[in-house]
Amino acid sequence: MKRKTKDKTQREQSRKERRERLKARLYRIYISAKHALFPDDVTCDLCAEELVADTRYHLCGECMSKLPRTGEHICLVCGVPILDEADYCIRCQNQKGEYLMNRSPLVYDGNAKQLIYAMKFGRKKYIAKTLGAMMSDEFIKRKMSADIAVFVPMTRDEEKKRGYNQSELLARDVADRLGLPLLPALVKTKDTSAQKQLSMKEREQNLTDAFACIYKEVKDRKILLVDDVFTTGATANACTHTLLKAGAKEVSVLTAAVTKKKIPVESGDGTQAI
Repeated sequence: MKRKTKDKTQREQSRKERRERLKARLYRIYISAKHALFPDDVTCDLCAEELVADTRYHLCGECMSKLPRTGEHICLVCGVPILDEADYCIRCQNQKGEYLMNRSPLVYDGNAKQLIYAMKFGRKKYIAKTLGAMMSDEFIKRKMSADIAVFVPMTRDEEKKRGYNQSELLARDVADRLGLPLLPALVKTKDTSAQKQLSMKEREQNLTDAFACIYKEVKDRKILLVDDVFTTGATANACTHTLLKAGAKEVSVLTAAVTKKKIPVESGDGTQAI
């Protein structure tokens, strides 16, 4: 009786495995057919016009020309463009981060903002490849250095609500292009309020103890922290603090875009000042 039961279980397991292999095969056929009918690289990621030539960034010439780039003269810390002769922007003159630097190929405005918004909220995950190519080129252009790539995490509920973590998508593409190992070293331990309407101090408080490092492999390594947008640096700083506490040698940040908005900074008397 036991032998019959065992044989029946084995047959059921065998059938289950065959079904799974068939499903996997059909899925591969579906993906191949989809790419053949609707290839990712034949239309512009922004205007959806057909691309008339191969392009590294999946953008037409007109949309590329309208992208707000960071340019050559940037803040030595956050990477935002600077119009005068200063080495540091107002934002970084008024606050000190634990990260070594942030570098971004784009300014968070115009077409760049539209691209990131479409990737982040429009479920257009393929845009991560376009942005990832730009970010990888920026890494090389600015002569950055790293041993491991890490992305800014979301909580399980946050990721479930959106369907994916856009920072992870960017990090996977960047790590692949740069030949860096990607490590999901950080986890987000609590849901946080939206940062958009918060002051600098409120942003920092909002992210206090929000991250934890779960991989000891970061110890004595140069970490490249990948995110979509660099605004005040509060998220980068909170993640960096966690990584350094876990023994990381240093942390550099790479984002798709940096905001050029002058961020309100709280003065000593509690009033808001730029």
